Amino acid sequence: MYAGRGWASTAVAVAGAVMLFATACEGPSALADGDKGKASPGASTQATRTPATPSGAKSSPNPDFAAFQAKPCPKLTNADLTRGDLITTVIDPREGITVLPGGEPQTVLVKLCNTTGKALRYIALSAQVEWNYAGEREPRLTMERREAPDGDWHPDGLRVANDDDPLTGASGARDLPAHGTRVVEYRISAAEDAPAGQGRFGIHAVRTDWNPFYTDDPRGGGHGAFQLTIAPRE
Repeated sequence: MYAGRGWASTAVAVAGAVMLFATACEGPSALADGDKGKASPGASTQATRTPATPSGAKSSPNPDFAAFQAKPCPKLTNADLTRGDLITTVIDPREGITVLPGGEPQTVLVKLCNTTGKALRYIALSAQVEWNYAGEREPRLTMERREAPDGDWHPDGLRVANDDDPLTGASGARDLPAHGTRVVEYRISAAEDAPAGQGRFGIHAVRTDWNPFYTDDPRGGGHGAFQLTIAPRE
């Protein structure tokens, strides 16, 4: 964990084009076990002091999943094309989430969209939060990930830094079919002693089979971001 600069400048150099929010696609899992099972209910942006759901617990699909899944995939922007992105992303809620120290987890839906006419192999996901508040205290966040709508919850690593390294902590690799989509849900909670603050939370689609020295297709993936806020303790 450290602080540097260049939050999103290098993400696309190693990621494969994908879009967040889609049907979970089956494929090989190069870096983590496949996510299968039940999910937890979606949380609103209003944090409450309900006890957090234990990791691995089963629960119903996010009630917003169907509406989210139906959202169209965004097209690549000029900036995406310049960077060579292959994936676009959709995130809900796009405006961000607020978690309360010791409160219930808040959920985020992410849709990965393959913008190409060929399958993308071994697309993993990597999460990073850029924490912005006075002092050097850790945000003390816990994160889990599942394949939406009803996969098992799995603990997921969260990188806290102001410089980008999307390969760090990448997991849950799966193939993404041509023009296909994949929806992943994140569950984020804050410890009782988590300090108040906010930061930009980014999720990167990482092309784990990409090697800059041994490939004829040196294009990147894609990433999405939202604002994450830890509310002051009441």
